[in-house]
Amino acid sequence: MLSIGGYDPTGGAGIIADAKTIKLLGCNPLTAITAIIPQNSLKVYSKVDLPKEEIENQLNAIFEDFKVPVVKTGVLNNDAINLILKYQKEYNFKIICDPVLKSTTGYDFTEGNDNNLIDNYFKLFEKSLIITPNSEEYNIIKNFNAYEKLKNNNNYILITGKDDKLIYKNKELRIFKGKTINREVHGTGCVFSSAIASFIAKGYDIVHAIKEAKNLVLSSVIYANKTKYGYNSNPTYINKEVVIKNLNYAIYLLKKMDFEYFVPEVGSNIAEGLVLPKSYKDIAALTGRIIKNKLGNTNNKGNKFYIVGDIEFGASEHIAKIILAANHYDPKIRSCMNIRYSKKLVNILENEDCGFTISSFNRKDEPEHVSSMEWGTKFACKIFGGAPDIIYDRGGDGKEPMIRVLGNDSVDVIKKVAELIKIYKNINNRI
Repeated sequence: MLSIGGYDPTGGAGIIADAKTIKLLGCNPLTAITAIIPQNSLKVYSKVDLPKEEIENQLNAIFEDFKVPVVKTGVLNNDAINLILKYQKEYNFKIICDPVLKSTTGYDFTEGNDNNLIDNYFKLFEKSLIITPNSEEYNIIKNFNAYEKLKNNNNYILITGKDDKLIYKNKELRIFKGKTINREVHGTGCVFSSAIASFIAKGYDIVHAIKEAKNLVLSSVIYANKTKYGYNSNPTYINKEVVIKNLNYAIYLLKKMDFEYFVPEVGSNIAEGLVLPKSYKDIAALTGRIIKNKLGNTNNKGNKFYIVGDIEFGASEHIAKIILAANHYDPKIRSCMNIRYSKKLVNILENEDCGFTISSFNRKDEPEHVSSMEWGTKFACKIFGGAPDIIYDRGGDGKEPMIRVLGNDSVDVIKKVAELIKIYKNINNRI
C-alpha cells in the first residue's frame, strides 16, 4: 500500500504516521514524499514542496517494482495531484484521499500554491473511492461549484469528527459514533485515513473498513505518546484476536513463575478487554480458574497449580466488573488478575517505594444491593484519583481477602505479578 504526502519529522502525522499504521495492519508501507513540513503538536513551522521531478522519481521507483492496489494521499500540491492522476490512469489503483487543507494548529497548506489547487483536488476527488475531510475541510470543499457534480458521483465522502458521517450520492448512509477523549492528539486524521486504506487493501468493504479504522484511531488517542506540550498519535490496533493472543502469552509466562503461594482459596483468574469495553462480553477470561494443587506436588508440567478452562469472551462477569469500573477512571486499563492477599506484602507496598500504586476498599462500607466488585473498584479508584496498579480488600463475612492487579493488558499484569513475587520473596528473606 502506498502513502503519498508530507514528511513530519516528529512522526506524529504525515507519511511516518501512515507507515506505522499500514505496517501495524499487516500491509507493506510504501511512501512517497510531496513536501517537507517541520511541525509538532504546537505549530507548523513551514512547508517546502518537493520538485515535480523528485516526486515522480519516487513514484517511478515504486510502481516499477511493486504492485500497488491502494494509494492513500495526504498533503499534496498541483504537481503531486497531476502525477497521481497520471499513474492512476496507468495502474488503476484505488485512491483514499485525505484532503489535508489546514492543520489543527491553523496552518493553511493551500497557501503558496496556484489558484487552481482546489480545482485540481476535485479532479482527484472524482477518481477517489473515498474522500475523508474533517468537518472544517468539508465546509471548504462544499462551497465550490465543482461540489455540485461531486456529490452525485460514485464517491464516498466520510466527514470525520467525534462522530463520522458517511455520504454517498448526496445521501447519508451511516453515522459512526465515537467517544470523547479529553486530549488534543497530533496526527489522528492521518492515522484514520491510512487505517481505512489499509483495511480496504486487505479486502474489507467500506463500512467495515471505517468501523475497524475508527477503533484503531480511538486506541491511538488513548495510547498517544506524550510530548512536552501535547500528544502524538500512536497507532494501536486491539481486536479480539490481539486480546486472546495476549492472554495466551500471559498464561505462558505465568506457567514459568513461582505463583503457587499467590493462588487464592477461591482460585485466580486473569482477564483482558477490548478498548473501552461496554460489557463483560467485551472482556475475555478463563472459563475456569487457576487453582492450587492441594497435594502439594508438582503436576506433569512442573507447576504446583493448575490452569483450568479455555480463554473466551464473556467468561467471567466477576472479574469483568473490575475492569469495566477501572477503565472508567483510566481507559488504558483493560486487564486484571486476582491473587491471594498478603498482609506483609500490602504493608511493604503501602510503606515503601516499590514502584506500585495501591488503593483499597472495606467491605463493611459496601452499600446494600450493589455489585461488590463494581462498588469496591470505583471506591478505590475514586480515593486514589485514578486507576492504581493494585486494589485490595481485607475480606468480610464469608469473603476471602484479595489483591487485584490492574494493567494495560494481560502481559502487563503478569509482569506486575512477577515483580510482586520478587518483593514477597525478599520479605521472607528479611525474616
